[in-house]
Amino acid sequence: MMEFLKGAKDLARNPLGIVALFISLIYGFASLLLDSSVEKLSAAERWPLILFIVFFPIMVLVAFYKLVTKHHGKLYAPADYKDDKSFLRTLSPEEQEVRLEKEVKESFAQLKGGQSGNAVEIPKQKESGRNDQIERQKRKEEHRRFREELEKIEANVIESIAEEYNSKAEKNVGIGETDANFDAFLTSTADRFTFVEVKVLRSAGPAMMMLDRILYNAVVADKFFNSRFKLVLAVVYYFEDAELERVERFWRKKVSSCPANIELRFIPRSKLEDA
Repeated sequence: MMEFLKGAKDLARNPLGIVALFISLIYGFASLLLDSSVEKLSAAERWPLILFIVFFPIMVLVAFYKLVTKHHGKLYAPADYKDDKSFLRTLSPEEQEVRLEKEVKESFAQLKGGQSGNAVEIPKQKESGRNDQIERQKRKEEHRRFREELEKIEANVIESIAEEYNSKAEKNVGIGETDANFDAFLTSTADRFTFVEVKVLRSAGPAMMMLDRILYNAVVADKFFNSRFKLVLAVVYYFEDAELERVERFWRKKVSSCPANIELRFIPRSKLEDA
């Protein structure tokens, strides 16, 4: 009995062990009941137990298949990992696509003076005809060119910061099963977990939604890593330096109110000519 309790205690340390313990108990009780009372049960009473014992393993197999293929990250406790880096995951191609498209839309929304992603959708003009089609095509091409430019800017900035930290960068990383994700993680040996996020400002607007999402991700990550988190937030701006002071003051005020460790940098687009 003591050995069973000790084994149960060990199993209960993570979700996977709890599931295994639960299955073992149910299957064990059902088998014990059938074995001890089989002669006292009628045929009608025995059949449900027999069917359960036969089909229960199959149902467990199907359930485990779905858990392992769809939710494997939720089957382990933090203590099962060798270190906190094990919680990092590379975003899937679909997640990377959604993330990049959102950033492109936010930058286009800035030029229109709005914050909504819908603001960048190519509008349907009231006028029909050739001019309307040309205008839509022009906007699509502009969207495509800026998307390519944004990817180059991010790669350029991340590479530069990684060299500064004498580290390699793992791009497009998420943290465990949380919603927090960043452009890169610097694989240094330091005790602090350092991430990089690159944002592009095409105008001197406040970009409130963009900044709020960054701060939210930083708070989630900081809590996840028990305050051993640092974010290097690089903001690449297109506008004149004369407008920078107002924008920088707004961003620094918001960042300073965030409990996470965030290093804010402003980089003029003109210094990234090769991007």
